[in-house]
Amino acid sequence: MTLQPLRRLKRSIERRIFGADPIILMYHRVADIPVDPWGLAVHPANFEQQIVRLKLFRRVVHLSELLDLERSRAPSGRPLAAVTFDDGYHDVYSNARPILQRLDCPMTLFVTTGIIGTAREFWWDALARVFLEVEKLPNSLTLNVGGKEGHWAVPPFSDPEARNRIFRQMWEALRVLPHDVQSQLVAKIGAWSSCDLTAREMHRAMTAQEARNISDDLITIGAHTLTHPSLPAHSADIQFREIAESRRACEELAGTAVRTFAYPFGDHSDVTVRAVREAGFDLACTVDARSVGRNTAPLALPRIYVGNWEADEFQMRIEDPSL
Repeated sequence: MTLQPLRRLKRSIERRIFGADPIILMYHRVADIPVDPWGLAVHPANFEQQIVRLKLFRRVVHLSELLDLERSRAPSGRPLAAVTFDDGYHDVYSNARPILQRLDCPMTLFVTTGIIGTAREFWWDALARVFLEVEKLPNSLTLNVGGKEGHWAVPPFSDPEARNRIFRQMWEALRVLPHDVQSQLVAKIGAWSSCDLTAREMHRAMTAQEARNISDDLITIGAHTLTHPSLPAHSADIQFREIAESRRACEELAGTAVRTFAYPFGDHSDVTVRAVREAGFDLACTVDARSVGRNTAPLALPRIYVGNWEADEFQMRIEDPSL
């Protein structure tokens, strides 16, 4: 886009969002990966364009400061934004961090602490690896999931839509299971497929040292549980342990107090919110796609998903999440 149209676009958007509510953006990965069934990855070039565009129209602040700064913002002041990342993928350290540093853009990284420094991939990546990337699989799969024995016919690699359906069925079945059962089933699926599920460099989580190094004045650490469960699917005791222990582990990595949290998958209930409060968090993020209104509860902050969009589409979508 040439300079003159960009100036016109800027004036148009400024008129539209003048005095707009704050927004919190939700990212997961900054990488160029061939198989991405949930759209978690933003290409590094697009990510840089997005941050440049975001800073053009909004003042980007730390998540921990967002609500206080909004209360004190003058009506004519620039609308606020915060940038967040979930999970703790290595590419956030290797690809996103340099861009954020170069553009002086603060960010909060919500870390799933149990996978940091391990040789495992996130379980959803392991499933995608088997069902969406391995060409030759056995014709059928029998698996006991949640106490029920299920049988699945496995479609050929030449039918990607059918492969994607069985992947999503497996994902839905495993999502609510206890972590140990989940891990056992992923291991069984790996053995059934003859696929080595050791973490690939492209999909690995950060090491503990990388997680320590990423925490500085620009990038802050938040908690995202120990094992990334769907919290409401578990007892109150398990929920509190996942939440409180992840905070303790994050504070060890960051070397400072950790006061922000993100609900895995966005799943939460009244019990979950109470556990987050009792664990000592001040702010917690959902995945509700809207701006932060004046009466938004601090432990139910909405966030807007960001996809692999070029700058113009990014601008349009974050200012109107209903699109």
